[in-house]
Amino acid sequence: MKAISQKSWILLFLVGLGIAYFAYDNLVVIPALDPTDPDRGWAWLTTDPEVIEYIKSWFRNFGIWVLAVAIFVIVISTTGFRKGERWAWFSLLYLPVHIGIHMVIWPWTIPILLVLMIMTLAGLLLPFRTFFPRR
Repeated sequence: MKAISQKSWILLFLVGLGIAYFAYDNLVVIPALDPTDPDRGWAWLTTDPEVIEYIKSWFRNFGIWVLAVAIFVIVISTTGFRKGERWAWFSLLYLPVHIGIHMVIWPWTIPILLVLMIMTLAGLLLPFRTFFPRR
């Protein structure tokens, strides 16, 4: 059990990579869609170039925020959490709250976010005694 709890930071690191992939989608993939493509572009929504640029900028801004969360998770999981520092555990406790809020706001994302939630909770709970030893 001790070996599993020592490697639990990897679960949180993988969650951070998953969030970074989502940021990549919002920063690069979605704004690069061809506006004239009726299947994958913006033609189904609007043909106004100003509106399309506004939507693209919204996705880029959202992608920047998502990337910030991904960097937050990756850096803390590979540094303080890996060393067993209590502040890192408390900092990453933000993550299940964040994922849970997204599951409530956007219920169609539950299948994807449920996997991230399970990995996050496992990554936080497996090493619980490392961070909070019995007295």
